[in-house]
Amino acid sequence: MTLDVIDKKSLKVMIIDDDEISGFIYGKIIEKGGVSGNHVRTFLKGQEALEFLKNNLGNNEDFPDLILLDINMPIMNGWEFLDSYAEDIWPKLGKKVILCMLSSSVNRDDIDKANSYSQVDDYLSKPLTKDVLTNFLNKHFNA
Repeated sequence: MTLDVIDKKSLKVMIIDDDEISGFIYGKIIEKGGVSGNHVRTFLKGQEALEFLKNNLGNNEDFPDLILLDINMPIMNGWEFLDSYAEDIWPKLGKKVILCMLSSSVNRDDIDKANSYSQVDDYLSKPLTKDVLTNFLNKHFNA
């Protein structure tokens, strides 16, 4: 399923990655891909991202269109985030949100596990590059 988002500048992106440098770099790549920097939010902790999502349910102005989620994070890893998202957020969404696992893992078990979640739309291996991002946006957002 694709979203009818034509203007990439208006795309709202959430990056959840405990590596601050990676989050910063991916944010810049996303901006260079045509998304407004005002619409990219980075969270270093899955729990903080979940709280943001819970607090903004029904608020399409701030709620992301795209979530990029790392797997390996301390305190709450990507799988734990997904479990909470699937239970507390996803059933209450008023719009389609693309959730993509963005991980350094190329382990088949991780890819299969990600694909077992109906909330996960795609799996990308790090590092995120402008070409990978462009292909991804074209695939999911009719960009």
